[in-house]
Amino acid sequence: MTRDNYEMNTNRLSRGGSLFGNDPQVQLRTALRTSDFATFKKLLNYGAVDLEHVYQYPDYKTCLELAVSEPNKIEFVKLLLQHEVQVNKINETHGAAPIHFAVENGNLEALDALLEDDRIDVDIKSKGNTALLMAIKKIQDLDDDRERELDIYEDMVERLLKAGCNANSPDLKGVTPVHSAAKQGLERVVTYILDYSKDPVDLDVYKDIRGRTARYYLQEAFPHLLAKFDAITEIEETIDADKLFSYLSRHEEDNFIRDFTKLVKRNEHRPMLAANNGMNTMLQIAVDKGFEKVVLTLLNSGADPNATCSGNTSRPIAIACYNGFCKILKMFIDNESTSFDPVNSESLVQVTVKGMRSASKIPKADFKGCLNLLLTNPKVNHHINVNHQDIKDNTALHYAARNGDNDTVLELLRKGACVGLYNRFNEPPLADINARTLETFLDECIETNGERPSDEDYEIRIKYSFLVFPNNSLENELSKVPLMDNSNNNNTVKQYEAILAPETEALLYMTRNEELRPLLKHPVITSFLYLKWQRISSLFYANITFYSLLWLSLILYIILGYSAEKPQSKSIEAINVITHIGASIGLILLIIRELFQLLVSPTRYLQSFENWMEISLIFVTAAIVTNDSAPESTKQQLSAVAILLSSAELVLLIGQFPTLSTNIVMLRTVSWNFFKFLLWYCILIIAFALSFYTLFKKGEEQEDQKAPNPNNTGPEEEEEEEFFEDPGRSLFKTIVMLTGEFDAGSIKFSTFPVTSHLIFMVFVFMVPIVLFNLLNGLAVSDTQEIRADAELVGHISRIKLISYFESVLIGKMYTKPLKCWSWLPHSLQDLNIIKPQMLCIKPFAKRISLFPFFLPKYRITVKPNQDNKIEIPRPEPIGKFSDDYEDVESGKCCFEQCQAYRLDRKIVKNAKVIIHKRTYVSEFDEMKDMLSKYETKISSIESTLKKVLQQLEAH
Repeated sequence: MTRDNYEMNTNRLSRGGSLFGNDPQVQLRTALRTSDFATFKKLLNYGAVDLEHVYQYPDYKTCLELAVSEPNKIEFVKLLLQHEVQVNKINETHGAAPIHFAVENGNLEALDALLEDDRIDVDIKSKGNTALLMAIKKIQDLDDDRERELDIYEDMVERLLKAGCNANSPDLKGVTPVHSAAKQGLERVVTYILDYSKDPVDLDVYKDIRGRTARYYLQEAFPHLLAKFDAITEIEETIDADKLFSYLSRHEEDNFIRDFTKLVKRNEHRPMLAANNGMNTMLQIAVDKGFEKVVLTLLNSGADPNATCSGNTSRPIAIACYNGFCKILKMFIDNESTSFDPVNSESLVQVTVKGMRSASKIPKADFKGCLNLLLTNPKVNHHINVNHQDIKDNTALHYAARNGDNDTVLELLRKGACVGLYNRFNEPPLADINARTLETFLDECIETNGERPSDEDYEIRIKYSFLVFPNNSLENELSKVPLMDNSNNNNTVKQYEAILAPETEALLYMTRNEELRPLLKHPVITSFLYLKWQRISSLFYANITFYSLLWLSLILYIILGYSAEKPQSKSIEAINVITHIGASIGLILLIIRELFQLLVSPTRYLQSFENWMEISLIFVTAAIVTNDSAPESTKQQLSAVAILLSSAELVLLIGQFPTLSTNIVMLRTVSWNFFKFLLWYCILIIAFALSFYTLFKKGEEQEDQKAPNPNNTGPEEEEEEEFFEDPGRSLFKTIVMLTGEFDAGSIKFSTFPVTSHLIFMVFVFMVPIVLFNLLNGLAVSDTQEIRADAELVGHISRIKLISYFESVLIGKMYTKPLKCWSWLPHSLQDLNIIKPQMLCIKPFAKRISLFPFFLPKYRITVKPNQDNKIEIPRPEPIGKFSDDYEDVESGKCCFEQCQAYRLDRKIVKNAKVIIHKRTYVSEFDEMKDMLSKYETKISSIESTLKKVLQQLEAH
């Protein structure tokens, strides 16, 4: 029987028909809340519930914790204890065990039931407090009905002491039970402690934050009881965990080492290493307070460097990183048992960077040293992933950039941090990185081989590691089974997704960031785009060729065959057949292309105006090639629309060439600005059109008053005078008049000569003169602005084109759709109906990707004195790759090896400028260092001369 077919009868419980809900767990809690013991017992006996289940908001407690927290639930508590639920488990949310919940809520009956259980640990701590100390502290918070509740808590103290609770166990501030009771003046409680404590009560060891002991408060409140405490036979001084924790809380580092060393000599220190005070272990406290000697002592004594407790799940090494304790971090690195895995989903690098925000509050902090140890120490760095993403998908670079710490940002970038990883809020690290900092790093990505620029072997080396996604690296590829292994299709899909990633995602974000956009002209970025274009250009040219043939076939078919009315020669008919077949095949391929793009990413596809043009073209072309028997008027309209749409699409495709992209950008920008301006100004245009309609419309009175026109030679002239006979034609005529085509002779000003002439003159001034010249001015301004930075415009256009190819072929899109789609659910915004790997697009996807196959070391070498030849460093040895990769990289005959890449001359020139500037700055710094040394020597000589003069004067 499954859990879904319970029925509520005498022996069975129904999941669907119960009064307490559909889920047995919910039924259990509801039965407890409503004191329905019969149902509660049936659920427990049936075994359909998890008794350790933690209920979520608003309780965050288990069933036992709920039962001991509420009054009059003693029978529920006893039943749960009979089923052997855990009684000593610390609740992660509240940091307390069931015994603490019973004391906190004054549930004496539940406490009695818990104390009767043999498994109970009466000394377990909640946030540093035992149940005994918690009961005493609760008394000072009593307000209403104090007398009744006072009796309850005093009875709790008595029961806890009789159960063997330690009366010497202090809290985190060094307060013991007798200390708290004496301070509150609770004589009955002090008497209970005196009578029932299993061990002699220590009045002098533990001190509070004021440095006062229990003896001090006992002397003030109950001096007559001091003699009884002192009369108890003293035993040999004991060193327990509470005493050691009190040393740490009072910053008595030397006392801790002294007593702990005694335990080590007696070989009694093992239990202390595993102890905790409910909030921390000894090692966690020592690390958090920066006690270097204590940490070294504990580690040398065999303390587990990875041990935590329920109150604090952060490993000690993470605490050291967060506080910037470099020396303590080095101790953990030197310890063989230390784990460097993420802590609470955060890597140690992330923890260190996040801790830098509080650097000013920690005097001994050395976060730079910690970061350097994590990133450079050979024992650690192969365990550390600098691009690790936490629960919010933030990387260490996200946090460093958000802190505004430019030095840390540079250090992380040098160690391979990726700038294109997006977090849950759809932000990459680039969102907060300073443009100057990023430019400094890009300059560092350009290096030389140390030769002189005039030497033939002079090399310029350009690195692209900051653009490599962590799952798209050579190291990731070496650790996996080859991708061509199709024995397991699911594994193949996972490997495909793990390797291929969009490489221009970060650059696409830079195009939308005003501050970072100028950096797209940096030679590191431009050389990367050059390589990407070399990889993608063949696909681009194939697309252009395919569409050009479709356009040519469609145009020829429309002109020669589709709209032809007369019989044609056999040669023309043959051409018509060929063009019709070509247009049909092209239409099918166009449908496949557009459908594939739509299914890969519907939201991104539908937000493009160009794609809507292509959809319209598909429908119009389909109507032309499939229906040759349509009426002549329909053919003419379809032909006109098809010619216009196909030609416009061809213009846009050709405009994607890097050399022509500036012109297309100007066309789009000017058109969009015109449209926005006219959208606002159309109110005035419509107003003039309606004014002309009301003034010049043809009415009966006007027809009678109309004077004969001696020049009227036919009906055509009468037709020209009817432009304003209805609002629609009036608006059309007004729009035509925008261009200056007034045809004022056909307008009848004689009906209302003054008003009509006045409104017409205002129209001529406001619209054709002012508006038209204003639009021309806008166009000139836009074109000048675009031409002024034509290089940057070309780079942006190329990035957008490459990014679109990547989104289609790789199938991943890390950027979110436009805001117009934000109202859709996230599942629809990120919808991928098909994935490219389903259709075996992997070879094309690899064809346009640079990492990890084409650039396995994420850099190139350019030889400026050998015609800017590009050399691609290869790993040694090549390692474990798929068969097609070995063909490319092992020197076998293929197109990749036969073609020689040569970097654009302008990019090389810009790289040389950066190298020269950096070299010049280095020489300047060297001169500054020399001058500072001479200054130091001169000041030294000056001081020596002063001493000599003083001695001479003295003699």
